[in-house]
Amino acid sequence: MISVQQKIAVLTDIGASSLVEQTINKLIAMQIARYQQAIQQITPDILAFEQRFQMSSAEGYQRFNAGELGDSADVFEWVSLYENVALYQQRIHMLRGAMA
Repeated sequence: MISVQQKIAVLTDIGASSLVEQTINKLIAMQIARYQQAIQQITPDILAFEQRFQMSSAEGYQRFNAGELGDSADVFEWVSLYENVALYQQRIHMLRGAMA
């Protein structure tokens, strides 16, 4: 079975590098949009936790890691949502860098 890299190399070798680049950039843009949509879906829940606990998610995350917020299901959910957003933002940054 031929790898993705080999397929790209073949297309580049036959002069289709512009098409390859356009296609890859479209795929990257689609993935960025998916991560942005996920962040938008998570944000209202995060804001609700911030209001409930009267602190930012960053502060809540620090306090959780320091063992100051306990281990209730709500705290775990909040921390998990915060970590997901951080991961999605990191991936968006990586993908944007790949488009440069």
